[in-house]
Amino acid sequence: MTIRFVDAHCHLDHLAEAHPDRIGWLRDEGAAVVSWSFAHRVDSVADLTAYWEAQVAAVERAARGGLPCALLVGVHPRNIPADLAPERLADLLVPLLDHPLCRGVGEIGLETGSAREREVFEAQLALAPELEARDQVFGVHTPRGDKERVTREILAVLRAHPAAARRALVDHTTPVTAPWALDEGYRVGMSLSPVKSSADDLRRLLRDRPEAAGRLCCNTDSGTRFFDDLWRLAQAPGLPDEAADRVLRANALSWLRPVAQVPAPA
Repeated sequence: MTIRFVDAHCHLDHLAEAHPDRIGWLRDEGAAVVSWSFAHRVDSVADLTAYWEAQVAAVERAARGGLPCALLVGVHPRNIPADLAPERLADLLVPLLDHPLCRGVGEIGLETGSAREREVFEAQLALAPELEARDQVFGVHTPRGDKERVTREILAVLRAHPAAARRALVDHTTPVTAPWALDEGYRVGMSLSPVKSSADDLRRLLRDRPEAAGRLCCNTDSGTRFFDDLWRLAQAPGLPDEAADRVLRANALSWLRPVAQVPAPA
């Protein structure tokens, strides 16, 4: 099938539950998707592991149904249970990295910048050698609230972890925050929806920073709520052809490699 656009950050498990008809619609519209970890509620490490199992199963079902998929697994800063010891994260996550649809760790980052969030974020960044060996990425969340302050804190943490930073995809960026990440050499994502960034925000960023097209991918962050902003942008990008192909499709295909099957483990 021809992939026309890649939703490089969604929550396919929640989307399949809330809007099951959209899975086939995405496939038929030529989409590929990458599902990042985020649970509605986590009270314990047992909840986390059960969530990851369900996330993987949902992505496998979609891939077997013909929708090109990949996934990231990780501990979102709003999903940190009290009983999670940061030193346990390697044992919890590394086995999941070998799933044939897994492309790295995410979504991770900071929500408020608390010390607890930071220690869990840094413990996951410490998995950089594992990701290097598998050519995988860190999908880094930046929050909606107090975005500029917390994004600066996230970038400071990444600077302290250069091996991980080389594999970072800093997401939910805006025309204000994307240049900060680009200036530090990171790949960036922009989430297109009525509650985050708009297609005009993307166009403005690329007008001001045309070189960003080589290090930017788009997504919707759809889950319980479904957004068709990326699909609508793909119909009429309003961008130079090469830039449109990169940010809508080619970059994410290269970095995240979604496939419409469940390959056998290596």
